[in-house]
Amino acid sequence: MKILNFGSCNIDYVYRVDHIAKEGETLSCKSRQLFPGGKGLNQSVALARAGAQVFHAGCVGVNEVELCEIMASSGVKLELLKRVESKTGHTVVQVDKTGKNSIIVYGGANLQITPQYIDEVLREFTKGDYILLQNEISNVPYIVEKAAGKGMIVALNPSPYNDVIDEIDLNKIDYLILNEHEANSLSGKSSPEAFVEYITQAYPAMKIVLTLGEKGSLYIDHEQTIVQPSYRVKVVDTTGGGDTFTGYFLAGIAASKCAAKAMKHAAFAAALAVSRQGSAVSIPTGDEVDYVIDLLKPNDEIYSRKQRLVHETIRNNLEDITLEKVAAVLGYSPSYASRWINDNMQMPFGDIVRKVRCAEAAKLLREGELAISEIINQIGYSNESFFRKIFQKEYGKTPLEYRKFCARMKVLKEKDG
Repeated sequence: MKILNFGSCNIDYVYRVDHIAKEGETLSCKSRQLFPGGKGLNQSVALARAGAQVFHAGCVGVNEVELCEIMASSGVKLELLKRVESKTGHTVVQVDKTGKNSIIVYGGANLQITPQYIDEVLREFTKGDYILLQNEISNVPYIVEKAAGKGMIVALNPSPYNDVIDEIDLNKIDYLILNEHEANSLSGKSSPEAFVEYITQAYPAMKIVLTLGEKGSLYIDHEQTIVQPSYRVKVVDTTGGGDTFTGYFLAGIAASKCAAKAMKHAAFAAALAVSRQGSAVSIPTGDEVDYVIDLLKPNDEIYSRKQRLVHETIRNNLEDITLEKVAAVLGYSPSYASRWINDNMQMPFGDIVRKVRCAEAAKLLREGELAISEIINQIGYSNESFFRKIFQKEYGKTPLEYRKFCARMKVLKEKDG
């Protein structure tokens, strides 16, 4: 299984301003910087840094070097990229003091994608491969038609939204990934709830990811709705946040992760991205996301008081936690507490206990003071071999590997500081 991202490559001209310019207003900017970008490039970099095998197809100018370098260094495969006698696309980005942005796109070489080139690229892919598309390149409806005809799994990020999107047969889209503005343009509905009702009725087989900025995101298919919180960070620049989310989400789905886990990783990755300046350069690696995934806390309005009580009760009773103790705190019978936890926290009580214990172990491993055997006893386990297995399943590393990784990250951070 491969992922093809048929998308744009741009140079981002980023201007930092006090506020986004209004109609008729002239502003002085505080700084101007150049970054590699474009929704296609950003999403390819995010896919690759999340661990996916991604091929980027699209057009750049004949002398373009920097954009190719950042993709190649991130692990993106570029043998399908085409150089043309046209200037590489670019964007003009205003970023205000809160990190919010406004973007103007000049297509340039991105608009030189022909049906002949599309056919040549698609010959390299087969049924079951994924294709990701945005709307910063030419002939997107043609790509959708041909890719769907081959049996590829089609994911569309309809941005920027314009009349081209109206030409696409949305029945051929498997994953629609969009923000509130694009949802409003697509449906004419002013609220997320109204959009979800409209899109699920019009396209019942489609899987939808709706990003809501600081309010989090939604995943909807015909079986479930997942509410994913955003994570608290100091926002520096939101330019690459949505693209990071898209890349990490699709990488998770392509790797057979459940939608809930893919959404969670995407939300963490996007939080890291918006805490940094730039678009492609701000996208975190998979190791970075794994390192902080248990540190960032969800917005209070998303997690209910009772959900927090469950976590707090487990953390305060790691060595001898029981369902009966949690039920007493919630004011429920044990059987009802078990059902409530499973329904509202989307996993059985035992799985939550395991995750909380592993998170506490990770915290103690990062601090580096206790021996691993002491940590195991402190969090309520007695079998060291069993603990190693569940910790590795949760964090992708053994406890010792995780401790060494955290120590290396700490040294690098001190050097950077």
